[in-house]
Amino acid sequence: MQNSFYTIRRAAEVEVVIKRSKFIAATSPVDDEDAANSFIDHVKDEHKRATHNVFAYVISEQVQRCSDDGEPAGTAGMPVLDVIRKQGLERTAVVVTRYFGGIKLGAGGLVRAYTEAAGKAIDAAGIVKKRLHQEIFVKVDYQFFGPVKRELEMAGALIKDIAYGEQVSISCLLPLGVDISPQLSGVTSGQVELGEGKCCYV
Repeated sequence: MQNSFYTIRRAAEVEVVIKRSKFIAATSPVDDEDAANSFIDHVKDEHKRATHNVFAYVISEQVQRCSDDGEPAGTAGMPVLDVIRKQGLERTAVVVTRYFGGIKLGAGGLVRAYTEAAGKAIDAAGIVKKRLHQEIFVKVDYQFFGPVKRELEMAGALIKDIAYGEQVSISCLLPLGVDISPQLSGVTSGQVELGEGKCCYV
């Protein structure tokens, strides 16, 4: 698994009108191809009467797809895919729906229109860097809770849950590759229990 990647922050939708044709660009973060295809199907279902539902998605460097959906070859899906690639995004899907307005745009006009619509949707969604984190479980006596929490926060840990029982149990996410055990052993004189859970992107 890669340590980090860039994707969009949230789902977004924008509308652009060019020579009476309406272009509605929708984008969504997606974890895999199944999620991308579900998103595409959802948009197509919403816009059944549209002239075209052009899509592109990038899951990783190896998994990328696009479709012109009836537009002249290379004028729609590839420009949308290029917008995602040029932003360096992964796990990102974009669907640009076109309602034809009666005026032909020509090949160059179509490329510009689909590029503009996809770019505006990504701008509206925002871009975020996701880093791989390791789930860490920490158990200490109450006297060490304050120093342990400070060390975790200084190491960039995201604290998910704190349970107060006979001891304090802390569940947190730590950037992968950060070894917190020496610091925690130091502030607790070795009286700390550490466990590891799953890895996830945050």
